[in-house]
Amino acid sequence: MSSIIEMPLVRLVAGFVIWSIGFVVLYAAQALGCAYGWGDWHRPALIAVYAAVLVPLTWMSLPGRNEGRSGALFAAALWANRSALLAALLVFMPVTFASLCS
Repeated sequence: MSSIIEMPLVRLVAGFVIWSIGFVVLYAAQALGCAYGWGDWHRPALIAVYAAVLVPLTWMSLPGRNEGRSGALFAAALWANRSALLAALLVFMPVTFASLCS
C-alpha cells in the first residue's frame, strides 16, 4: 500500500497548496511583525518562513521523485510543482529586500 503523497492527483495539487499556505503565513507574519514591532527579528522571521516554504516545493519538483512512474498525470504533477516553486520564488522574494512596514 502506498502513501497518500504517492497518489498522482494529490501530487498535482500539493505544490500550490503549500504555496498558498506559505502565502498566508508570510502575510500574517508580516502583519504581526509590523503591529507588534518585532524590530530586528522581523525580516529574519520572514526569510525563515520563505525558506521553509521552498524546501518542500523544491523536494517535490525534483525529477527523481517520479522514478518508476510514468503517465501524463505524473508528468503534469511534476510540472505543476515546478510552477509552484517558481511562483514561490518570484512572489515571496520581496520579503528579503522590500520595506516591511510603512
